[in-house]
Amino acid sequence: MSGAAAQAERSGRAFLVALAALCLAYGGWLLAFWPGVLGPDSYAILLELQTQGGFQSGKPSFWYYFVHLFYGSTRRVEAPIAFQLLFAALVFARMLSWCWRQGFWKITLFCAVFICFAPHIMFFTGTLYPDALFSIAAAGLLFELWLAARAGRLAPFQLGMVFITLPFALFCRQNGFVFLASLALASLALRWPDRLRLWGMAVFWSALVLLGGRLHATESHSVLFPLAAFETVNFLQPRPMNLPRAEPRVSEATIEALTRRHDLQNIIRHYDRDYWDPLVYQPDGPELMRIPPEDKAVIVREFFRYNLWRNLPAFLGSRVNIFMTSLLAQGGILPFDYTQQVLAQVQTKSQMRRFHLDRLEAVLLKLHKASLACRWLLWTPALGILLLLWGLPGALRQRRVAELLVLLPLLAQLGGIFVFSIAGEYRYLLPFAVAPVLLLPMLQSRRGAAPSS
Repeated sequence: MSGAAAQAERSGRAFLVALAALCLAYGGWLLAFWPGVLGPDSYAILLELQTQGGFQSGKPSFWYYFVHLFYGSTRRVEAPIAFQLLFAALVFARMLSWCWRQGFWKITLFCAVFICFAPHIMFFTGTLYPDALFSIAAAGLLFELWLAARAGRLAPFQLGMVFITLPFALFCRQNGFVFLASLALASLALRWPDRLRLWGMAVFWSALVLLGGRLHATESHSVLFPLAAFETVNFLQPRPMNLPRAEPRVSEATIEALTRRHDLQNIIRHYDRDYWDPLVYQPDGPELMRIPPEDKAVIVREFFRYNLWRNLPAFLGSRVNIFMTSLLAQGGILPFDYTQQVLAQVQTKSQMRRFHLDRLEAVLLKLHKASLACRWLLWTPALGILLLLWGLPGALRQRRVAELLVLLPLLAQLGGIFVFSIAGEYRYLLPFAVAPVLLLPMLQSRRGAAPSS
């Protein structure tokens, strides 16, 4: 057997071992918590499917079609969740087995224990939410593009991994478009045949998503209005000291637009500094998303013209609070028993705890609760963020294109989350909780020769 054939055999064996271990762990989790974990957003997308678009979940059309593909024909919520878990196992197995083959044994062990097999990663991957799927797909896509840019080519296996991770990374969440920059930078380092293959895949998936968006138009939240509305109500909150100022904190035009349908005190009363949900979803609240488009335009315009600049300390304080609430995993943790409420409200064939694995469920639940109690340390995305900030200066200084295609889009993601997030949801920072599986081997590879694919 030639050296190349022997290496390929060892690579295949390492990948299959990792895949089998991950499938066993993730499969056990799903069987114990069958049919998975559902939350309010899960109910929203299922209701949109059930009403054939009559109810709008606000999720991207790609997520609608993904859930429709697996749930629409089966009426079983475990079907899309099982795919998510299998997808995560495939991507993680690829990355772990590569690290092992490179001799990065400590990195492999750390990433396996604290990320790939971690209770919170299994928990979020096993929920009917797009965030874990997006985060893992983004890490997998960037990993393959980094390797391809280092080697100057796309190996056949890498082509397959890029093909399956690309749509989930780009279209599962609205902020995935920034990874188009990664594709552009990677293509510069590739030979023409591989460059054409890469952009051919991007064009194929983009065309498919655009067509799907035309066939099923999904009304999604804009980026600017939720931020402007949430922070404007923050500026209006009563302040006991009420520092003297020459001009009002909020413009008169803003007040008129806000109060055309709702009492101002009702709006102020429903403000929560960690979440904008009470301003939007509570029946007795102001339901700000129902404001007429012309009033929304006024609120956004006045926010950037007047309100923001007279309330910069309050704005920055709010941004830090939302970001730290997410960073320390203080918000957005779904309870396991919410699944039963969702199943009771949709037309589904799924059964709660179908396999009655009570002992396994008790063990996994105990492990999850222990992890949850230390989530500020075990769950925090801080490591991924620190690795990003530590690796970026060297990549910029030495013009490492292969690393910049990873680091710059992640930096853009981080900046976007900090500036525009209007809820302290941990899952928004999940890409950075997953990122060490990508960033640790990438930064470790600086010390050696170009890694193999």
